[in-house]
Amino acid sequence: MEISLYHVMTGGLISAIVRLLEKIYLTGQKCVFFSPLEERITNVDKVLWTFSTNAFVPHGDKSLGFCHKQPIYLTDKLENPNNAQVAVIVDTLDYKNYDNLEKIIIIFEEEEQERGLLLYFDLKNNAKNVTYWKQSARGWEKVI
Repeated sequence: MEISLYHVMTGGLISAIVRLLEKIYLTGQKCVFFSPLEERITNVDKVLWTFSTNAFVPHGDKSLGFCHKQPIYLTDKLENPNNAQVAVIVDTLDYKNYDNLEKIIIIFEEEEQERGLLLYFDLKNNAKNVTYWKQSARGWEKVI
């Protein structure tokens, strides 16, 4: 399992989330997007429908049904009904319920930087395959 921590610096959290979800979708992998905040799920859903006139990122949640068929499943529950290989987590650093997936991406903003770094070093000290990415004017840069 690979764990990637993404520290958002510019452009806003929702924009970063949507772009990462789009990249995952384009790889052909299924993804579960988890936030414990219902409002965050609603905002990500809305932006996924409108962020680009040239692209569409298929996604859904429990209200649409067909959970197992969704390429990107949005949820505020710790679940994986679409048998995703990748989890994108925001608004929490807790990843352990998804530790059976191929990849976990944890996204956080500046105010969570200290906790993000502590998680990184804890994972690294426990021999986990972990990377830390920080957003810059040029895009995402691997920091440590």
